[in-house]
Amino acid sequence: MNWIRHKSHSVFFKIFLSFLAIIVLFGLFYAVIFQLFKTSLQKEIIDNSQRSVHDTAERFNNQFSRLQVLMFDIYNQSELIGFNNQLRHHAGNEVNYLKARDVMMQMRSDIYNPLFFLEDTLIYLREFDFVLSKSGSGDAAYMFNRSYTSPMYPYSFWNGYTGDPESFKLLPASTYRINNDLSEKTLMPFVYKQPDSPYEVIALIDIDKAAQSFFGESNDRALAILNAEGQVLYTLGSMDQDQLPPFEAGQKAVLKDGTYYFAEAGSDGLTYVSAVPYSHVSSQLSRLTGGLLLIFCLSLGVALAASYFLSRRLHKPVKQILTTVLNRASSSAMPETGSVTEYDLIQNRIQELFREKEEIRDRMNKHKSVLTSYSYISQLKSINTDISEWEDFLSDDGSFIVVLYHIRFRMNPVYELPLQTDQAVRHMLEHIHLITAERYPGSHTFQIEKNEIVSIFKREEAARLEELLLEIKDMLNEEKELFLVTIAVSSQVSDSSEFNQAYHQVKGLTAQAPLLEESQIVTMQRVLPTTVNLSPPQEKGLLDALQSGSHGRSLQIIDQALEAMQRKEAGIAQFRFFADSVASKILSYMEMAQIDKTSVQSLKQWSARLAECHCLSDYRGVFRQLVEASCALIRKKKDTGEEPLIAMFMNIVHNQYADDLSLDYLSAKLNLSSAYLSVYIKEKTGLNFSDHLLGIRMNKAKELLACTDLTVNEISQRVGYLNITSFNRTFKKAVGMTPGAYRRQHVLQTHASGS
Repeated sequence: MNWIRHKSHSVFFKIFLSFLAIIVLFGLFYAVIFQLFKTSLQKEIIDNSQRSVHDTAERFNNQFSRLQVLMFDIYNQSELIGFNNQLRHHAGNEVNYLKARDVMMQMRSDIYNPLFFLEDTLIYLREFDFVLSKSGSGDAAYMFNRSYTSPMYPYSFWNGYTGDPESFKLLPASTYRINNDLSEKTLMPFVYKQPDSPYEVIALIDIDKAAQSFFGESNDRALAILNAEGQVLYTLGSMDQDQLPPFEAGQKAVLKDGTYYFAEAGSDGLTYVSAVPYSHVSSQLSRLTGGLLLIFCLSLGVALAASYFLSRRLHKPVKQILTTVLNRASSSAMPETGSVTEYDLIQNRIQELFREKEEIRDRMNKHKSVLTSYSYISQLKSINTDISEWEDFLSDDGSFIVVLYHIRFRMNPVYELPLQTDQAVRHMLEHIHLITAERYPGSHTFQIEKNEIVSIFKREEAARLEELLLEIKDMLNEEKELFLVTIAVSSQVSDSSEFNQAYHQVKGLTAQAPLLEESQIVTMQRVLPTTVNLSPPQEKGLLDALQSGSHGRSLQIIDQALEAMQRKEAGIAQFRFFADSVASKILSYMEMAQIDKTSVQSLKQWSARLAECHCLSDYRGVFRQLVEASCALIRKKKDTGEEPLIAMFMNIVHNQYADDLSLDYLSAKLNLSSAYLSVYIKEKTGLNFSDHLLGIRMNKAKELLACTDLTVNEISQRVGYLNITSFNRTFKKAVGMTPGAYRRQHVLQTHASGS
């Protein structure tokens, strides 16, 4: 009992007890929070599933509203109306087919808009059995039986289709075989047709892509879209119409056969049903509960272990001090017992420590301590030789010369090193130490970095130093397939306190050394080339070569630049700067070309290997791997039919149409000239930059006028027009009516279709 009572006053016991009290308080708090969280977790998971289907219904509703605006605009195009009238009143060569071309050009800009999720938009002129699409025009039988083939919607279906009294009609989704790219997709036809109309607009929606965007990956969930009659229009995941449970009025969630069904009625008359297995809910609950319990147990274990070791760590210095003090066998009386035993003993010995202070100071003044040179000893980050070597150097008087051996291990050696790099440096250190100590007994050699060795020679030894360094260089060149060594020699230094300055001097000399494939000796600074980057024509040529996927041309430009630097005798650091700069440009272009992140990450691994290059062949080899991989990714992206530059352009315009966009801004962002970019856009898309920007802004303005209550002034600012007068004038010129008239017409048509 006395032992326990004695220990209870120790520093370790009191600190550890305090930690335990804090841990218990946090543990109780965590247990209460966990219990409250567990009771509400299942309800939260179910509510989250309900919110998910609600958000999905809202997104689909907005999507179908946008498509209605688009189809209405296409249906009422003046060029389409004029072309139909010409077909009806003229024959043969008298028909102006350029009007059909204008209609298709306008449709393309809308179809390629990723916001619409459209595969194609077909205009079926029933009277003439003629169809217009994004890729051209042709006979209706060919278009519906060959270009877009579906067992549910063959030519005979569309030929006999009369439609409903309502203007817009969603038909059930079906699998289409698309002749253009020999692929199959699930498409949902969306038909707009006025009663007694000579033609109709059929939008083929890529419903799988839209569902994955609005609902997310299905995993073990499923989604179904039903029309007002309860017919299933589309399903994502595994769900049949027979599986759907009946929903009472106002009921939004039903549990049937181990599956939760969540229903949401959209304002567009459609019903969206999400199916989530109960096992999904229970597994989430179990994982979260188990995870929280595991975290709590781990936290408790870590807290206890940390409390114990931290208490021991705080207690250890006190214990060591006590041991040192008590070992001095003082005859003074024991102090009174306090709340902490250790501090009572330290207080009892404090006077004795003060008496010893003066004695210690006198002894330190008599001996020159290594600590007085700490300002440059700190530069020796990993000295692997005996500290006495350094102390001997500090104790020597007189001037000296510093020689630095900077070791660079080559990549992809012909054979593997028998030792690790640190072991190889250690053996090199021992060999150099033996040679220098044998020739110059007063020299000092030690390792200062993991790849750097330093030798220090007295001034009187400098006259014969060149012969020794040449011998060491020849010895090192015998292993030049494995490593390269730059031997830098400092100027004469008068005192050991100037070692730091001499060390930085030789470090700078190694960075200025030329890029050779053998070991070399550097004794003085030299004039380096001022420019170590690609010239503007070379940079543009590299961008053009990458854009076309030509790795041969890209490597030719880089090799020419490397050879020019080699002829100019650029320094090692300059080669590294050039390599990093070119690699950064290549990676930047790949990111701008929207190459997937996984592929770009693999390219960054090749780029990181540039740090391991130590000769011209190393740089060429790494650049060859980096450029060939980059060009292969560009060619693969081009093979899919998507021009990377056009994709970047369309992405910028569609996302920044409300900003003050200009051709100069885009050319600077894409690192191209304005003239080249303008011609390229016109050649690849058929429209110039201003036409693309105007079309996107007007479509967005029409969408906001039809689907929101924003004022015309607010809409003009949202689509990039700060001046409402300019917006009104441009809108009227593009659409044929003012924004207010367009909104009134849309309201009237909506009421008419609803009645």
